Amino acid sequence: MTQITIAKFGGTSVANTHSMNCCADLILKDSSVRLVVLSASAGVTNALVALASGLEPEERSVQIDNIRQIQCAIMDELSPQEVVREEIERILENISALSEAASLATSLALTDELIGNGELMSTLLFVELLRQRNVNAEWFDIRKVMRTNDCFGKAEPDTTALFELSQLHLLPRLKGALIITQGFIGSEGKGRTTTLGRGGSDYTAALLGEALNAKRIDIWTDVPGIYTTDPRVVPSAMRIDKISFSEAAEMATFGAKILHPATLLPAVRQDIPVFVGSSKNPDAGGTLVCQKTDNPPLFRALALRRGQTLVTLHSLNMLHARGFLAEVFGTLARHNISVDLITTSEVSVALTLDTTGSTSGISLMTTALFTELSSLCRVEVEENMALVALIGNQLSQACGIGKKVFGVLDPFNIRMICYGASSHNLCFLVPGEDAETVVRTLHHNLFE
Repeated sequence: MTQITIAKFGGTSVANTHSMNCCADLILKDSSVRLVVLSASAGVTNALVALASGLEPEERSVQIDNIRQIQCAIMDELSPQEVVREEIERILENISALSEAASLATSLALTDELIGNGELMSTLLFVELLRQRNVNAEWFDIRKVMRTNDCFGKAEPDTTALFELSQLHLLPRLKGALIITQGFIGSEGKGRTTTLGRGGSDYTAALLGEALNAKRIDIWTDVPGIYTTDPRVVPSAMRIDKISFSEAAEMATFGAKILHPATLLPAVRQDIPVFVGSSKNPDAGGTLVCQKTDNPPLFRALALRRGQTLVTLHSLNMLHARGFLAEVFGTLARHNISVDLITTSEVSVALTLDTTGSTSGISLMTTALFTELSSLCRVEVEENMALVALIGNQLSQACGIGKKVFGVLDPFNIRMICYGASSHNLCFLVPGEDAETVVRTLHHNLFE
C-alpha cells in the first residue's frame, strides 16, 4: 500500500454541518488522505469539562442541554439513519449519568470517561455526513489501538503497542475505506478511557502517522498556518511559510496554541512533514513544518504560556551543601510534579510549575506538597504568572541578545529569566496581567 496522508480537524472545523462539509471537500480533493482524526465539536469539550467538575442539578442541566443542542443541530440537518441517532442519544444519556456521578465524587478517571464522549459523537456524525455524500467511510474506535498508561488527564501512549495494533486492526481497513477516528482519547490496561491532555488530537494524528509510516500529516484548524505570535494578541503577526521541527516544537512547548506540545515528536522520529492550514480558508495557504529550513532567522517567533506558578525555595542549608536539590526534586517526584523552568542562587531555588497541559486544570501546589516542601525550607508561591518565550536560532551564540530584548522591557517586572540551556529560546516570567503587553512590545521591536 502506498504511503497515506493523515488529516486532523479541530473543534471549529467540525462545529456544525457547514464546517463538516468544508472538511469533507478538503478530504475528497486529496486521494492520499485515508485516515481522518477529529476533535469534538467546538464547545462540547468545554461543557464536558464543566460537568466533570461536579455541578449542581440546574447547572448540570444547562451544560447537557448545550451539548445536546450542538450535536442535534448537526443531526437535524443530516437526518441520519436511526441507528446513528440512537447511538448519539445513548452517548448523551451516558454523559448525563456520568455527570451526575461527578456531582457526588469527582475523580480523574471519571473525568476522562466523561470528556472522551465528545470525540465519539463528532466522528459518528462525520461518518454519516460522508456516507450521505456517497463516500465509503468507516467509523473506528481509536481506543482499540491507542493504549496508554493510567495517568488520567495526561496519559502517555504505548508506542510499541500502537504500532502493533495499528498494523493489525487499522492498516487493513485503510485499503478499502476512508477511516474516521477520534483524537485526544485512548484506553489503559483495564479498558478505561484516558485522555492525552488538551490539544491531544494533534498528538493522536502524529502518533498514527508514525505507526503507519504516513507521507504527511495535515493539521486543519481555524488559522491558516503558524504565525510569529498569536494574531489575536498581535494583529500584525506574520505567517511563517516554512519552519523547522525544532523551532515549531519550541513554539508548541512554550505555549503556541496552533500545535500540541508533543505533536511533533512522532513526526520528527519518522521525518514526516506536517502541514498546518485553515479548513475554513484552505486556499490561503499555510505552514509546512519540516526537518530543516534554509537561512533560519535569529528571531523566529514569540510564544506565551499562561497559568504558571512560581515557587521560590529559600534555605541557608543550600550554602556549600550537598543533597538539597535532590531532596526537593525527590519531594516533587513523589507528588508526580515535573518542574518546567529552574534558576538557582547560593541560598534559593526558583522553579515554575505548569498546569496548562492537563485536562484537570487544578493547581499543582497542593496543601500536602506545600507542607512537605516547608519542612525543608521557606516556600513562597506566586500564582497567575505568564511565561514569554522568544524562539529563534543560535541565540546562545549571538552577541547583543540581552540588550535587544531587555532594553525594550524596562517598564515591566521580569520575575525570572532562563537563557543558555537551549540555542532556540530565551524565556522569562512576568505577571499575568502584563503578558500581552510584553508580547506586543517585543513583537513591535524585534519582528516589525
